Amino acid sequence: MSEKSLPESYDVVVVGGGAAGLSGAMALGRSKRSVLVIDAGEPRNAPADHAHNYLGREGVPPLELLETGRAEVAQYGVEVVPDRVVGLSGEVDDFLVTTQGGRRFRARRVLVTGGVVDELPEVPGLAARWGEDVLHCPYCHGWEVRDRPVAVLATTPMAGHQALLFRQLTDDVVVVVHDGVELPDEEVERLGAIGVRFAHGTPQEVVTEGDRLVGLRLADGSVLERDAIVVASQPHVRADFLAPMGIEPKPFEMNGIAFGSVIEVEPGTGATSVPGVFAAGNATDIAMILVASAAHGTRVGAWINAELAGADAAKAVRAYRDGFFEQPAWEERYSGDKVWSGKVNPQLEAEAADLAPGRALDVGCGEGGDALWLAARGWQVTASDFAEAALARVAEHAAEAGLADRVETRRLDVRAFEADGEQWDLVTSHFVHLPDGGMVDVVRRLAAAVAPGGTLLVVGHAPSDVHTGLRHGHHSFMHTADQLLPALDDGWEVEVCESRPRTQAHPETGEPIDIADAVLRARRRR
Repeated sequence: MSEKSLPESYDVVVVGGGAAGLSGAMALGRSKRSVLVIDAGEPRNAPADHAHNYLGREGVPPLELLETGRAEVAQYGVEVVPDRVVGLSGEVDDFLVTTQGGRRFRARRVLVTGGVVDELPEVPGLAARWGEDVLHCPYCHGWEVRDRPVAVLATTPMAGHQALLFRQLTDDVVVVVHDGVELPDEEVERLGAIGVRFAHGTPQEVVTEGDRLVGLRLADGSVLERDAIVVASQPHVRADFLAPMGIEPKPFEMNGIAFGSVIEVEPGTGATSVPGVFAAGNATDIAMILVASAAHGTRVGAWINAELAGADAAKAVRAYRDGFFEQPAWEERYSGDKVWSGKVNPQLEAEAADLAPGRALDVGCGEGGDALWLAARGWQVTASDFAEAALARVAEHAAEAGLADRVETRRLDVRAFEADGEQWDLVTSHFVHLPDGGMVDVVRRLAAAVAPGGTLLVVGHAPSDVHTGLRHGHHSFMHTADQLLPALDDGWEVEVCESRPRTQAHPETGEPIDIADAVLRARRRR
């Protein structure tokens, strides 16, 4: 596949450009995420002339709201393309989204907000007036039919709830009970007490004159004149592209009665059962009005951004650890300019100056400052590191100092080091650090290499150094001396276990700064 034909990649692909989708895209775009919205151009509220209860945009035409929303998200780099999603495959961080138009896009995360379709009762003429004077929500359209005659179609036993709410808005409410539907007796009594009337039998048709609603032709052939008809639709999610991922719409139920289908998600996050795939808005809850769908989209979009931020940070940690703790990074580091001063580490000088020379193992020897100091004092030194470039410098410096016969180099990785019976009178390690408490295991390995009566000296950066700014990003890798003690058994005498202060020049400013070394010195009993 040529580079030009590779799918474009985005942090998030949003399926559906309604209020929830655009709101989620807004939260993501304002967080500098690359976002693509794919919209089939079939908003659920398209038949309605106006949207209500959207604070600050009361009465706005729905299509105007979406047009404004598209312009607003574009300010933050969000792209919107007219198309229909027909395929989704892949996994978290590597989804492939395919459209009806034959386009393909890569995405780290997918947010599904569209595909909701309202199914209406099979009453002739009803669907044609949906969104005009055939209504479903008292909060969305109830005010517009206040004080006017309203019919509520009872297609389920839950119709009494709609009748109760519309009765607040008008004195003239008739509940038309479809064949086969029985309203609870207590519901009928309650509605009757507040003036709601009842008619029985599935209506024959919606009656109109020109473009004006006349009313309902009832089961007995009479016409019930009404200005509005209220009906509980059955919203269903049409998202066949999710099926291959194992996501199937679930029935949305209230009091044991199904009212359509939704995508099942975690309430707080919008996460589906498939990692990396999220859903928001009416696709997850048919009871959400427009402003609630928008708010849910914002919330889920923010959650996706937080998840991506966490994933980015985790990736950075892995890269940092690979760079800090693995051989290639150190080979590169030692292939350039001089890294260290070449001087002996101060705690080695303090702790080993009075020791009788013997065999010494210098672990993490770097360019050889400690190894050469020991060799100059009569020690036979094994200088070890896992960077070949570092060992080459040690050999070169030993030759220059006339100490080649006292310094041998050996490549080893302290994480897998085994003494295999070989022993040294002094085993020393300065500023070797590992994450996640890994130094305890390293100290255990080094201790096994100390001869009876010999000395183990391990020095590291104390966690208190974090205040200096020198150890930025290293805090979790640092340790106190006492944190290493579990590596030593009863065969050891701990001679020094402390955080030892010292002063050094700041590498950038040259100003003196106070730091501390974690110093553990122990002697192996004979």
